[in-house]
Amino acid sequence: MVRRLAWILALMGAVPFLLSTAALFVTDASSVRVPAITALVTYSAVILSFLGGIEWGLALRDEHGTESTRVIALGLSTVSSLAAWAVLWLPSPTWQVGAALGLFVAVWGADEWMAGRGLLPTWFVDLRTAVSAIVAAILAVALWRL
Repeated sequence: MVRRLAWILALMGAVPFLLSTAALFVTDASSVRVPAITALVTYSAVILSFLGGIEWGLALRDEHGTESTRVIALGLSTVSSLAAWAVLWLPSPTWQVGAALGLFVAVWGADEWMAGRGLLPTWFVDLRTAVSAIVAAILAVALWRL
C-alpha cells in the first residue's frame, strides 16, 4: 500500500510542473507567463528541498549504511536544499529553470549513490528515476520555451 501510494503521490507531484510549463505555450502575454514561470521555479525549489528532507531522514536511520555514508548523505541533503533556495536568487528565468533542471538530475544522482550504499530501498530508486525523468523532460521543455 505504501509503495503504491508513494507512486501515485510522486506522479501527482509532477502535475504542477506540467501545468506551469503548459501555460508557457498558451500565450506570450506576460500576465500568464510571469505567474507560470514563478510557479514553476518556486515549485521546483520546494520539491528539491523536499527531496533533500527525504535524504536527511534516511541518513538519520542507524540501521542502514555506515556512519560515513550517512554523514555524506546528510551533507548531500543539506546541499540540495540550499541549492534549491539559491535557484530563487538567480538573475533570470532561464538560469532558474536551467539550474533547477540540473539540480533534479544531481539529486537523482545523489539518490543513486545512497541506494548503492544501502540507504535507499530499490523500489524508491525506481520511483525517483521515473519521476525525475518526467520532471527533467518537462523542465527541459520549459527551458526551451523560455
